[in-house]
Formats: sequence, C-alpha cells, structure tokens
Amino acid sequence: MQRHALGIIAIVLLGVGVATYGREDPVVSGACLRVGAVLVLLWLAMPQLRDVPSWLLGALGVVLLIVLRWPKLLWAMLPLAAVLWLLRPRTPRRASRFTDPRD
Repeated sequence: MQRHALGIIAIVLLGVGVATYGREDPVVSGACLRVGAVLVLLWLAMPQLRDVPSWLLGALGVVLLIVLRWPKLLWAMLPLAAVLWLLRPRTPRRASRFTDPRD
C-alpha cells in the first residue's frame, strides 16, 4: 500500500472518530479512533518497515497467534527471543573512515 493512501485513510478514520465522539453508540467512534491511531503509527514506520525481511514478519505473525492461543507461552518466548537475538548473525562493521595518524 502506498504511504500517501495510508496517511489519508488514517486522517479520515481519525476525523470520523472525532466527529462521532459522544454519540449514544460509542462503538463506531472507538473503533475509528483506534484503527486510525494504528494506521498513523504504521504510516510513520513505513520507511523502516521496508528494510525488515519478509520472513521476520511471518514469524512474528505465527508467534502472535501462538501467544493468543496459549498466553502462558509468552513467558517462554521472551527468553527464547532474547537468546535468538543475541545469537543472530552479525554483519561485519565497516572500518572507520578516520584513522589515527600515529598508526
């Protein structure tokens, strides 16, 4: 989805949520405000999300479904995620552009 369209949809949803706020049925207002807020955050994060590998998004979706089904597994997945993050392959750091003239 294009970033501009996402921003426009978020603004429209936030506008509808504010316009319907205080009515007798708060469901529409609450839903529009929440979805609009999430879309604004997605709109802000979109440039960084393009660099995320697609397999990582799929893995996060599977983990989310597992945690929703069995919430107690969250306590097992947090240390597992920390260990996997520490053991991930690291890219070699580039040498500094500036070198010490004494070397």
